[in-house]
Amino acid sequence: MTDEKWNELIERAKQKFADVSAYTEDLLVATGEGEQKQGTRDVLEFSTPLGNFRIVRENKPVLLEKKMHFSHRQGQAAHSEYLFSDTEFTHKVFIYKEDPRSGEFDKVDPENIGFLF
Repeated sequence: MTDEKWNELIERAKQKFADVSAYTEDLLVATGEGEQKQGTRDVLEFSTPLGNFRIVRENKPVLLEKKMHFSHRQGQAAHSEYLFSDTEFTHKVFIYKEDPRSGEFDKVDPENIGFLF
């Protein structure tokens, strides 16, 4: 989903639903060197008559190259080196619905989401 489509989705949600909030947070991934930022996560939350929903768009840089470094010495492990793009990003969209009993957000099948918009 492009930035333009994401902004259109936010505007459409603000027109149709109540309690709309949109924010961005860092996408942290656990690596061998500790937690590292590997993109951002855009979050859109809103209330409908069917319940509360959350739409999450993950923005990660495109993987350009993966290098494997091997060692034939005893006691040394192999490791991977990743090269990411600074300008190109991949986007994944996930949709969640809040369970009214537990308050937790459960993933919704994208094929069943046509009723929202």
